[in-house]
Amino acid sequence: MISLLIILASPFLSVVRAWTTTTVRPRTTLLPATVAPPESTPVSSNSPLQESVLQTIGRLKTEATEYSDMFGLGPPEAAFYALFKALRDVPLGLKGQPILLRASQVSDALGQETGWEEYFGMKDLEKAVTDDFLDAARGSTDNRKGWKITDVSVPRGESFEEARMTFEDVQTALDKGTVIFNAAGAHIPKLANPSLCATDATALPCALNLYITAPAKRTSAPPHTDKQDVVVIQSTGTKHWKVYSPPDPSRKPDADIFARGKGDDSLPSHLLPEWGCALLLETTLHPGDVMLIPAAFPHTTSTVVDSELVPAAADTSIHLTMNFDHHIWELDYLNARRLALRRACVEDTALGQAADGLNPYIGKCNMITDEALRKDLFSALPLGLLEEVAPPNLVDKIAIELERISRAVDDETASAVPPAVWKETIERLQVQGRELFETHRDMYLAAIEEGRTREAEDAMTAHLESSSSSRVLSPERMKRLSLFRVKKYYDQINESKEKLKEWSFAGKAAQLSGGANELPNNWAFTLPVKVGDQVEADLGGAFFPATVSRASGNTYDVQFFDGDRETNLSRDQIKLLAPPATSATSEVDTSNMTPKQLKRWKKEQEKLKKK
Repeated sequence: MISLLIILASPFLSVVRAWTTTTVRPRTTLLPATVAPPESTPVSSNSPLQESVLQTIGRLKTEATEYSDMFGLGPPEAAFYALFKALRDVPLGLKGQPILLRASQVSDALGQETGWEEYFGMKDLEKAVTDDFLDAARGSTDNRKGWKITDVSVPRGESFEEARMTFEDVQTALDKGTVIFNAAGAHIPKLANPSLCATDATALPCALNLYITAPAKRTSAPPHTDKQDVVVIQSTGTKHWKVYSPPDPSRKPDADIFARGKGDDSLPSHLLPEWGCALLLETTLHPGDVMLIPAAFPHTTSTVVDSELVPAAADTSIHLTMNFDHHIWELDYLNARRLALRRACVEDTALGQAADGLNPYIGKCNMITDEALRKDLFSALPLGLLEEVAPPNLVDKIAIELERISRAVDDETASAVPPAVWKETIERLQVQGRELFETHRDMYLAAIEEGRTREAEDAMTAHLESSSSSRVLSPERMKRLSLFRVKKYYDQINESKEKLKEWSFAGKAAQLSGGANELPNNWAFTLPVKVGDQVEADLGGAFFPATVSRASGNTYDVQFFDGDRETNLSRDQIKLLAPPATSATSEVDTSNMTPKQLKRWKKEQEKLKKK
């Protein structure tokens, strides 16, 4: 059996931890949200926001170079650092707007080439797949339905080598749709470099996904929204984008505004105007170009571009998507309000969000008629909160803003929260956020070190390499595969999330006194779950929010917020998020149980009473 990798201390980790030809381009349309784009709209001049970002990038050149040199990185990574540090100051989420930066603009700001063109190409991808045990997904291409994800890997047998995804699997999947490598920065050493740069520059746990699309795909991704503010960096080929203003959440309040057009939710192109989505930007990205798409802004892509005008259009499109993950880690005012109410044992009569098992972005919060208030509620907590030395009084300022927003939502509910709880909640989110930040940072550093180790090994054994396209991994190298390397970091992430949940329920546990103790110690993994339950489910070793879509015997299917699915999970791979609701007699609410589940639960209760 392959043992888990134990990453040893190294000089590299010790050092880094101590460091606290012209191309004809199609036209770009940048318009106010209320204006429909005519066919002949000329290229827009830079907006003040674009100019501000570019100026900041220029001012950061020296700092970015010093950062890159400290970690033994190069000019492309210095440019990544400068870009993300500059983007810290722009509005994000529902208050944001798309930002387009051409490769030449960023290079001019830095006074040198960024090195982002061909930063990660098909040869890099082939090497990554050959060197490791990676997993990938393929996105659907029907723009009339929600974006759904299926597996790329096709195991050919039960052995390790037969179960590995091959580069041929990836090439076959490209004929059918976009291939997606989620969290690629944690698994692929070369992509850990920009992941670390983005994380350090923003003082926020950031992730990097990799998207590969064959040319001439009319729909490479149907219209959808994301929970993250995404920064797209085109590496090879071209991709055509359309970005729209957010849909009116009141039109479909039970849909997550940050996950529209995913899974079973559809956001077809022809209905976007009816949802209040106006076209904001239509453009084609070329190698080295950058675009920021705020969270909840629908976007759709294709790779149909005239290759006679744009030679790069004939190449496979590869782009990096690097994420500001505020909403993933509950670093927004909506989640902070929910945690504060739960901590104070105050029932959320206004929005009904005290329970942990509910998606906070659906329901009554989408029915708030005051648009400015709704945007405030859904806003991310300010960047800088997780810095080792946060700006003076930042926690106090955020706590005051949290209370203001909460009172605007429902003054009666907010008044029941002790004043100290607002600040206590922000301080607790700061503690957890810093834990997540350090975990992500260590995970990327470990991947970078692994990449350097592999380079040294390859150099020593180059004369022994055969012409075979597949690498037979030695037992020692198998121990260092990414799925083993990242496990301990995912465990740390899950542990941190669990501690935050326990903190928020501490007040409720005290109120229940002895009643809560009647629950089994492992209730989260043993009590019945049913179709529709909001849970956390195992995805590659880490637990993420999901909805149970099928329950049959002892196996379950779930759907994650981004449309990804896992099937035939066992009960120990699904975690309830909160103890079941209790009545005055401290009995578990059985109103939603099936007859079989109810019978099983009663037997468990009888056993507990006899102990």
